Amino acid sequence: MPDLVDALFDISTIEYIWLDLVSPDPARNILKKELFNTLTLEMDEIVDLALIFSRIIDFRSRFTARHSAGVAKTAEKLAQLFGFSSYECKMMLVAGYLHDLGKLAISDDILEKPSKLDEEEVNEMRAHTFYTYHSLEPIEQLKTINTWASFHHEKLSGNGYPFHIAGDSLSIGSRIMAVADVFTAITEDRPYRKGMDFKSAAKVLSNMVESNALDGRIVGLLIDNYSELDNIRIASQNEAAEQYENFLLVCSEQSDT
Repeated sequence: MPDLVDALFDISTIEYIWLDLVSPDPARNILKKELFNTLTLEMDEIVDLALIFSRIIDFRSRFTARHSAGVAKTAEKLAQLFGFSSYECKMMLVAGYLHDLGKLAISDDILEKPSKLDEEEVNEMRAHTFYTYHSLEPIEQLKTINTWASFHHEKLSGNGYPFHIAGDSLSIGSRIMAVADVFTAITEDRPYRKGMDFKSAAKVLSNMVESNALDGRIVGLLIDNYSELDNIRIASQNEAAEQYENFLLVCSEQSDT
């Protein structure tokens, strides 16, 4: 039946459908709902707990040891500039800390690979947002935070991943997180390359607006307040880098004993 074949080809490009079929439960349940649902935490307590998880996520790889810190603080400031309430800005901070939670289900070989990933490895890496979403999904208190965190690789055009959410279906929070993630990724220094300067970063972000990947209003806010946001990113990432070095030092001392 040609109609069914066409339908199969249409859904075959949507990553989450295949991930639903093949993903083992342990990879999809990094956080157990009982951890949060046994008690109600105040937002400041959730921020503190999310920060701890961000360190666990980032410290797995020297390539991304500071990433979540930069994304979280950038997203928090962008939310404030956009007009979010102080409580919503804290929610955005938590979402930034947890946005890469699903990377705990990705193999070290991929996270630590210094060269370009092959197609199979790219597909595995892309699955991290799927794992983030399903890990946080059972926790009712984090429902909105989950969508902000997990949809940071979705695009307004619908060509993002893994859910292919498009247009008005993407909340402002998710759009802010997407901009914060791209901005941090292209401007932060990593062991294998130097971060972009303002001119180069602004060009990349503007091109992504033109291709209907990112929200132009949020990118405009970032460019108009670039120096302030970049200083916030650098300060937060320097603090995370210091903690990472201390973490490595403690690990080294423990291994020696």
